[in-house]
Amino acid sequence: MILSLLMTFAVQAQVKMSDVVRQMPDTLYPYLNENMRLDMLDFIDSGMTAEVTNNLGGKTVLNTLTPHFSSFQLNEASTMQMRLLDVSEPTDSISQIICMIRTWGKDFKESQVSFYTTDWKALPARQYFSAPAYPCTMTMDEHTPTLTITPVSTLDYPANEEQQTAISDEQQAAVDKLTTLKWNGEIFK
Repeated sequence: MILSLLMTFAVQAQVKMSDVVRQMPDTLYPYLNENMRLDMLDFIDSGMTAEVTNNLGGKTVLNTLTPHFSSFQLNEASTMQMRLLDVSEPTDSISQIICMIRTWGKDFKESQVSFYTTDWKALPARQYFSAPAYPCTMTMDEHTPTLTITPVSTLDYPANEEQQTAISDEQQAAVDKLTTLKWNGEIFK
């Protein structure tokens, strides 16, 4: 009986991505409020396209929702991916954290990664991820806890001719390098 209770507690401790989306604070995306997120979850459950008109009059779509992953097209120039990551050594009863990647831009895209507890308290990103020193886009895999970093060359988009500068072969190699990092329970490595 005790073993059964412990197993029930362990199963309940695992958060689902639908819970994460439902409980996401409105302050992260004020134009996508709780009612809109709940509507998108209902649409997904009904097998419909999870699209709503956001508070700015644009379309927001929940493209993918699995127990551990979600992907949103927030507007024409902004996306968001979230993934639940299991933590190998739970602290303060936290066995999962949320990794969020926000990407913005049309011609020149750039991403930012953030980490949160499952009750949406911000965590220091540098504790879980070493951000590259160059502009990049990032994506998470829907099926495995991996993060792919794609460098973005700003040299293709100078504001004017004076801003065009030569870079070394080493710098160009770093910019051209595609990197895939795997979650090891503590950090993307």
